[in-house]
Amino acid sequence: MKTNHKQLSTALFAVIVLVLLASAIAHADNIYVSCYNSGTIEKLDSSGNGSIFASGLNRPTGVAFNSSGYLYAATSNKTIEKINSSGNWSHFASGLSTVPNGLAFDSSGNLYLYAGNYSAESITKFDSSGNGTTFVSSVNRPQGLAFDSSGYLYVASYYSGAITKFDSSGNGSLFATSGYSLTGLAFDTSDNLYVANYYDGTVTKFDPSGNGTIFGTGLQNPIGLAFDSSGNLYAANQGNGTITRFDPSGNGSIFASGLDTPTYIATQVPEPATLLLLGLGALVLRRKRS
Repeated sequence: MKTNHKQLSTALFAVIVLVLLASAIAHADNIYVSCYNSGTIEKLDSSGNGSIFASGLNRPTGVAFNSSGYLYAATSNKTIEKINSSGNWSHFASGLSTVPNGLAFDSSGNLYLYAGNYSAESITKFDSSGNGTTFVSSVNRPQGLAFDSSGYLYVASYYSGAITKFDSSGNGSLFATSGYSLTGLAFDTSDNLYVANYYDGTVTKFDPSGNGTIFGTGLQNPIGLAFDSSGNLYAANQGNGTITRFDPSGNGSIFASGLDTPTYIATQVPEPATLLLLGLGALVLRRKRS
């Protein structure tokens, strides 16, 4: 069957509009911050304007999104809460032996977190149903967790300053050391690892070989780190209630202020919407050509 040129032009125009709209959506990152004392999760738009996303939590700490868009938050009553897009939350896992800190998801949707005590510290792995198993034991007060693009889990030790790299079987090796009081971890798209130092008020950047350089300074007791889709790094300053944003060159500025003990950060780009729009565009084009 011949292709009607007018229909094809209309379809191509529709695809272009959808792609542009998808691109705009993809960069409309939202920043979610756990606020320890207020028991809330704050949602910040791309301009730093904030609103309460979830409330009534028991001193939340680590936060992370799964691939389905649910936000998971660790709390000080030793639970993990699962929060939907409306900010409503329910227990995902409870009865943990200590207060979790950083959270991280692997590519299969399993959640990893610190769950132990000072005599038997460990990383626990939870499947999507909330069933937990010990992934690795005998770690020294882990604080931040993050996965690289190859599926290796990196864990920062608050006390020893060691960053340990674990394979999928839980076998660990020393990746780098960086003083002490290490907190949040985050990877950029080139697999460089960024590490917050709580007392030094710095962020160190490690290349994939473990060579480190100071990336950002002047922070006030930073804990959580997270990247947006444009490569900007956000750091939660627990000491003064602010969020600092660093551009890819390491230039920092205050992104948001007036937060109540910001602790950890999670960023979300609405990828499901983007993929839906692209899929609709492809469907329109395919139908017009038939």
